[in-house]
Amino acid sequence: MEWTDLTDTERAVAAMCATGSEADVVGWTDPAVRGEALRFMLLGGVTAQPGDRAELRLSGARVQGAFEVEFTEVDVPVTLKRCTVDGPISFYGSHLRRLTLDDCEFAELYLSDATIDGTVAVRGSTSTGLVSFAGATIGGSLVMRGTHLAGPGIAFDGPSLRVRRDLIADYGFTCRGALRLDRAEINGILTLEGAVLDGCGDAAASSLRMPGIARGGLDDGEWSTSVAFSGRHLSARELILLPAQPPGGLFDLRHAKLGLLRDTPPTWPPALRIDGLSYEALADVDERDARLRWLRLDPRGFRPQPYAQLAQVYRAAGRDEDARSVLLAGERHRRDALSRPGRWWGRLQDATVGYGYRPVRAAAWLAALFTVGTIVFLWYEPRAADPGKAPHFVAPVYTLDLILPVGDFGQQSAYHPRGATVWLAYTLIVAGLILATTVAAAATRRLRRT
Repeated sequence: MEWTDLTDTERAVAAMCATGSEADVVGWTDPAVRGEALRFMLLGGVTAQPGDRAELRLSGARVQGAFEVEFTEVDVPVTLKRCTVDGPISFYGSHLRRLTLDDCEFAELYLSDATIDGTVAVRGSTSTGLVSFAGATIGGSLVMRGTHLAGPGIAFDGPSLRVRRDLIADYGFTCRGALRLDRAEINGILTLEGAVLDGCGDAAASSLRMPGIARGGLDDGEWSTSVAFSGRHLSARELILLPAQPPGGLFDLRHAKLGLLRDTPPTWPPALRIDGLSYEALADVDERDARLRWLRLDPRGFRPQPYAQLAQVYRAAGRDEDARSVLLAGERHRRDALSRPGRWWGRLQDATVGYGYRPVRAAAWLAALFTVGTIVFLWYEPRAADPGKAPHFVAPVYTLDLILPVGDFGQQSAYHPRGATVWLAYTLIVAGLILATTVAAAATRRLRRT
């Protein structure tokens, strides 16, 4: 294309591009600018005079045809405002200084494998096709505040996207297709506050790396897909999930690694996959009972790791009783999947010793058995094994000899129960072995912590 090929409108836009001034064509007789003419301006068609800096700043235009500047160096910053682009916008594989699309309408946007030194801002705009940042490197932030994406299938495709600062898609950001951030790296904040994710796809962030903070405050609760958010292998210093109301789809956080997890029970999703999820702290450790319900949101049933992880966090916070309650809840959850005999045996362990996590309950059973044994053997004194050598019979000491698995007070070996009390003696021996071991293990754990 040559200068003589440009229309009057395009020549005027090119002249203003050379000085870096804004070309606002609203109200012009011919507000149309061809995409190939814009390409001409960016690739040396205009030359800035000394003291000026070339910059394409176009407002209110109808861009006809495709606006494609691929696999090249683009030294001119690009800003389109309130423009309608008939064809796709593509900077595939190019190197740009800065790109801004404010309140624009376009079919598709391709920045795949592109390098942008500064910020990419796509604010208040509407796309009816694919927006692709696959493999792109952004030196500043990616801002999509108030933008509406409605691509068929995948609306935002950002695998291996690298953003040096923040990814901001909030306050009216709407994605009516899948949003993909697989293997992406965001070094600042990822925020979805006030966003709406809805449509035929899902939100995926597999292996997403974020040294900064992830915020997910999603407005209107418009999550109609089976998987509302996938953050598998996500790594973030802080993950904030505070939607305005509960989302309608599943959250997948399997094998994610977080520093701080901040969420709230009233807006948890209906289903949650957290097997392998690790986190160092919870924003609110006082919601233990609610957090136990959180662990049961996995539709696949019991998984041991989430319970162990939560118990570890409570121990680190100095809340040992909460940690034991979590592990006990895990045993009860596991029991649901057992056969009928296994469930009955589990209930017996729960009622007697709380699966080993309720030592006070075990001590109470020991005291009750000691009382029963003492009373029974006072009424039905055992017979002496050797009447001439047997020590004086003492019912409480004899009962202790039966109950305690270690130690010997000389009563059990010197006297043998008779009649039906034989079965009581056997019961005391077995129950004592189980209950005393539970109490001893709990005391050992407490001594180790002190």
